[in-house]
Amino acid sequence: MFRGLPLAHQVTIGIAGAVLAMAAFLFFQWVSTPSFTVLYSGLDDKALATVVEELERQGIAYELDGGGSQVLVPRSQVYKARAQLASAGVRSGSGPQGYEILEGQGLNVSDFRQRVDYQRALEGELAKTLLEIDNVGSATVHLVIPEETLFLEDEEPVTASVLIATGSAMTELQVETITFLVASSVEGLEAKDVTVADVNGNVLHAAGQLAATAAVSNRNLRMTNDYEAALAADVRRLLDTVVEPGSTSVVVRAQLNFDEQSTESESYNPDSSIAIREQTIDETYSGIGTPPGGTLGVDGEEVITSDEDGYSYDRSEVIREYGIDRVVTHSVVSPGQVEQLSVAVVMDDGSLTGFTVPPVAEIESLITAAVGIDTARGDSISVSAVAFPALPAEVEGEAAAAAAAPMDIMSMIPQLIGGLVLLIVAVALMLMSRGGKSKGKKKSAGGDTPSPAALPGGGQERVLVGVGAGSAEGGLHPEVMDLVQKQPEEIAVLLRSWLADRR
Repeated sequence: MFRGLPLAHQVTIGIAGAVLAMAAFLFFQWVSTPSFTVLYSGLDDKALATVVEELERQGIAYELDGGGSQVLVPRSQVYKARAQLASAGVRSGSGPQGYEILEGQGLNVSDFRQRVDYQRALEGELAKTLLEIDNVGSATVHLVIPEETLFLEDEEPVTASVLIATGSAMTELQVETITFLVASSVEGLEAKDVTVADVNGNVLHAAGQLAATAAVSNRNLRMTNDYEAALAADVRRLLDTVVEPGSTSVVVRAQLNFDEQSTESESYNPDSSIAIREQTIDETYSGIGTPPGGTLGVDGEEVITSDEDGYSYDRSEVIREYGIDRVVTHSVVSPGQVEQLSVAVVMDDGSLTGFTVPPVAEIESLITAAVGIDTARGDSISVSAVAFPALPAEVEGEAAAAAAAPMDIMSMIPQLIGGLVLLIVAVALMLMSRGGKSKGKKKSAGGDTPSPAALPGGGQERVLVGVGAGSAEGGLHPEVMDLVQKQPEEIAVLLRSWLADRR
């Protein structure tokens, strides 16, 4: 069937098959390409050669990046590669070293050397910890730990500086995470004494009290923005159920109190008197002779009595401990309490768009109940209905479709390839149909040509139309008839090529 088609159709089908094969190859190559991650970074030439040689021996795919200082392996094989390299004794010589520095210390190491090695080990452990954070390619940590002094007022604070290399810009939350991570890992180090910078010379977090205050302010501002965005999303979702979606604009402003308060109160009830402890002492003694001297009793009262036959004394003492009602209350008010809230809503009145809009009072009551408006603390709400311009039907339909289905380029690659293949197939079928029609027209228009002659060949009927310019008895007709009877297949192919060239 393919050989029987015209040359133009064959070329079109060949191009379509080539494009389809190329698209399928690129698609499967993209799908099957593994995701690479960093195995080692900051390698020198010697360590890089050792790692590459061992990876090739293990048969693990790898790539070099960062000017040859980083080795990338498939994400699914990173831990396996590290384990195999470690078992083979391969180490990244220029990588950060942690507590393994302390393994080679002997008994004759001085105190100064021990202190320096411990500080180096701590810096290396912090650097390795920061490398586990996404988007951090390399990290260097320097600590300044002053010697201990006799008086606390003479002590210098512990400071730290962090230099990182990132693939993209760091967010404030990531910088804050690095700051608190380093500050929490070193004894006596506070977050305000940590400096974070990148390799491009940008200071991401500066040391000092002002920097600590700014960090707290940024965190409070971020919490406030998140709270406002959450309330605005709730109000917008609520309004979309009662009005036309997309015909409202909501703005929420909140004033939060970030002061943490701790209160402890203790109260007593003076009218309550309950004996919670009691002790009674009774003593009695009698004898003859000279009575002992001294004072007896708590108050020094002499209770000794004597007569002619001897002496005796009695002692009675009662100790009672009373308790009264006592209430101790300890309350802590967490930061983030709402002090004031204001909501502004602009909605379509339906005059131009023709939408059905509820009354403004009903909208205000819904929003008041949704966000918890409290007029006693100064909250306010404002709802305004204005005329929104009506959009054309085409634009409105496109906007609704775009809002309902967000664009995803990666997920549309199979659809684009399929559409391209369908387009090529449609064009090929259209050309084939046009070729069939023109062929039928030429055959039907041959009324002036001589009558076809039936030529037997291979058990099939073959037709020769209008060969030569002479009559059937003279010219080249007998020779052509003889050639057709001897080589019918070759003559048929020749005639098809002539017809294709005419088209």
